[in-house]
Amino acid sequence: MRQPPFLPVVPRFFVVVLLGAIVFELADGFAERPEKDLDHQAILMLRDPDNLSRMIGPPFVEESMRDFTGLGGYAVLLLTTITFALFFRAELSREAFRFFVATTVSGYFLGAILKNVVRRERPALVPHLSHVSGATSFPSSHAMMSVIVFLTIGLLLSTRTRDRQLQRLLTLLPLGIAGVVGLSRICMGVHYPTDVLAGWSLGLLWVWGAFRIYHRFLSPQATRATSVP
Repeated sequence: MRQPPFLPVVPRFFVVVLLGAIVFELADGFAERPEKDLDHQAILMLRDPDNLSRMIGPPFVEESMRDFTGLGGYAVLLLTTITFALFFRAELSREAFRFFVATTVSGYFLGAILKNVVRRERPALVPHLSHVSGATSFPSSHAMMSVIVFLTIGLLLSTRTRDRQLQRLLTLLPLGIAGVVGLSRICMGVHYPTDVLAGWSLGLLWVWGAFRIYHRFLSPQATRATSVP
């Protein structure tokens, strides 16, 4: 299993997302009251001030956001994970299959543990436009797992082609999908922006770390190199 050619792009996106999280945290710190901070105001800005149960803009925007949020749902991600795990086993290698399954499953448990440790409650200032399965909000599982699942798939597929444009597309397209999934969670009113930024950050860091650790310590080449006397 080769290292993805555009893997160095991942930490750059991580830095950008992390800077966004820092901006939100600094702005929240200057707010006079918690309900006036940037996290809360960002959610309110996306709602019709005359009817908080509706998003701003035409109805198709709200419906589109509801569709996008489904891309990061457990049912879609589980089906996607199973499908591509079988594909990687058949078309790539057992190595790629094991790596993909380990990265996605461990990422899921990381997010679940963090939710139980932080235990931040979901936003309650506007009606939720999407069903939620739990009361904890930080980090956004939709944002985090969409990064882990879609980006890992894209990076693994990018190792199978030498076309630089296709390699770039297979790296950036999953990031775009995860981006709209995270944005949709804010539009649905079920997550604060900082929940989503944390989910994106953790997902990016997890995927980058998984590839780096694998190719540094666990790949057959690395194992052979460390066993040479």
